[in-house]
Amino acid sequence: MSPKRSIFLSVAAVVIVAAALFAVSFYKHIHTFAVEDQIHGTFYPVAKALYDFEHDHNSPATNLTQLVPGYIAQLPSSRFADSVDYSVIDDGKAWQLSIHSRALSEPRIYCCRSTQKFTADEEQRVVLRYHSVWTVLRDQ
Repeated sequence: MSPKRSIFLSVAAVVIVAAALFAVSFYKHIHTFAVEDQIHGTFYPVAKALYDFEHDHNSPATNLTQLVPGYIAQLPSSRFADSVDYSVIDDGKAWQLSIHSRALSEPRIYCCRSTQKFTADEEQRVVLRYHSVWTVLRDQ
């Protein structure tokens, strides 16, 4: 094989590998965005209903069924949500909505809290915050 051909094949191989790595990374970012956008779109109405309920009643809802039908027509579901948990926290003064998901390579909890306060341990598990509503935590 000639030196020119060898150099050409080496450069072509590097370009192909770089393009493949870029494509995989790009796909992962697009997939992550799509999952998070779908979770937000599906469960933001529940979070808004929880805020509205708390505003109207001066206390958090004791469970999600209290939101139906006055605040939302029905409780939603998503193929990306493995489970949805709701709890009243801080001695009944606040609430937390958690969506557990394994749709991405690392299991995550999409958490909306009326207080937005998190423990030091939870802060270490924060992956990102978005839409000023959701805090995304690595699931343990």
